[in-house]
Amino acid sequence: MILGICDGHNSSTSLIDEKKIIYVASEERFTRKKNFRGYPTNSLNYGLNSFVNEKEELSVITVGGQFRKGERLKKLKSLQENLEIPMYYFNHHLCHAASYKLSDFKECLILTIDGGGDGLSSTLSIGNNSGIETIAQSDLIDSVGDFYASITELLGFKPMEDEGKVMSLSSFETNDSKINLDIIDYNEKTKSFKNYLGVIGSESTKALKRILDYSKPNNSYDIQISKFAQSKLEEVVLKILKQFVDETGIKNIVFSGGVAQNVKLNKKIIHQDFVDNLYVPPFTGDEGLSIGSSILCSKKDFDLKNTYLGYKIDNCNVEKIVDLEKNFKIRYIEEKDIPEIIGKLISENKLVCISKGKMEFGPRALGNRSILGRPTKENANKLAKTLKRNSFMPYAPTILDEYSEIYLKNKKYSPYMTMLFDCFKSKKQDIEGTIHVDGTTRAQTLKKEFNETYYNIINFVNDTTKIPAVLNTSFNLHGEPIVCNEMDAINSFKKVGDALLLGNYLIEKIN
Repeated sequence: MILGICDGHNSSTSLIDEKKIIYVASEERFTRKKNFRGYPTNSLNYGLNSFVNEKEELSVITVGGQFRKGERLKKLKSLQENLEIPMYYFNHHLCHAASYKLSDFKECLILTIDGGGDGLSSTLSIGNNSGIETIAQSDLIDSVGDFYASITELLGFKPMEDEGKVMSLSSFETNDSKINLDIIDYNEKTKSFKNYLGVIGSESTKALKRILDYSKPNNSYDIQISKFAQSKLEEVVLKILKQFVDETGIKNIVFSGGVAQNVKLNKKIIHQDFVDNLYVPPFTGDEGLSIGSSILCSKKDFDLKNTYLGYKIDNCNVEKIVDLEKNFKIRYIEEKDIPEIIGKLISENKLVCISKGKMEFGPRALGNRSILGRPTKENANKLAKTLKRNSFMPYAPTILDEYSEIYLKNKKYSPYMTMLFDCFKSKKQDIEGTIHVDGTTRAQTLKKEFNETYYNIINFVNDTTKIPAVLNTSFNLHGEPIVCNEMDAINSFKKVGDALLLGNYLIEKIN
């Protein structure tokens, strides 16, 4: 069994055995500090206590990222000494690239882009049965991810966290003229991105503020700047991909790193004539480094059936907690009755929080830590107000896969919400609360074998409302990590939702 560790930004712990990922969880879910940076004490302890019976079962420790010092290094060395097994450090971007092993491509181009890690901000590699061959790199100065993060900070959002808000704003229309500046580009001769600012981080934000003459938030100008940033991102990424598809003839693309969470960019990539297929892992950010490092060590292909790999809700823990609550109506539900009972509540236009089974890994809630409702504009507005979420941020639907081609143009199976689709105009009204201003939707398409209980809930909703979809947003208060354990679920439910399915217990508020 391989123990994987990421002890940097959005740290995590993973356990891999043979070709199976047994466990993986982000430390933020335990500490309740979003994108927690540091040694993953809690996720490590939960994994070891829950899935490792004897210390001898562990054969090696792998660490995502090579360079660290001080307390971080001391804690890793202490872990190694305690377990008495070898420990290997792997390059940050190589760990991102390792996710190609989760795809079904025999050969592919692997593009990794983020703010930076281990001295690099992007790599372009060929992945096949022989391993990974890196053929292009960009250093920390020429960082596309940092450019987008600096725009995020300029607009008053949190860099390395709120880039999705910039992406969302870029979909709105404005009468202002298009911004056209040479700030970031791709150089075919050097095979590297080029940052004409020559600075990154806070210095980049200051330079952009001066160049764009930005003094304070302005809706129209914010949209204009967001459109500029998104357009530049798409332009430079398509340039590098086209060059290497032309040079290698390889048309299957794996895209990883934090920038791969930009679904508008992903949509642009998959619609290019020179691309046959695109695979975006469900954990493209740094949380995936723990798994990536272990994959590099094992050198095997992995069959990823789903991402329900984290903390598991325990009915015994639920019983102890609910006994102390006085303002709820509580009852136990048999597993077979969950789809009908929860489906009926949703059909009656209730917002139902779900915290059941194992927690999903990655940035998206996929039915085990979700808030579900009918996909109406009314529910979208209600949630935005309750969660204090920016009004321009869209919600996503989960659609039963066999019906998805009725709603989605160029439909592809998308169980992890990593892709963006155009919705047919004739069907927009059915799922209005999950359609963005540009007519797109970041849909999860769901097959029964992926999550049977979740599938059956939506199927009941479909039988009742004739709409095979629900609004699905992550179960957390805005700015907090997705809920992890039983107490997290109770605390969040007190502020959002009409009912909570916690394990097998249905909890409803007493009016």
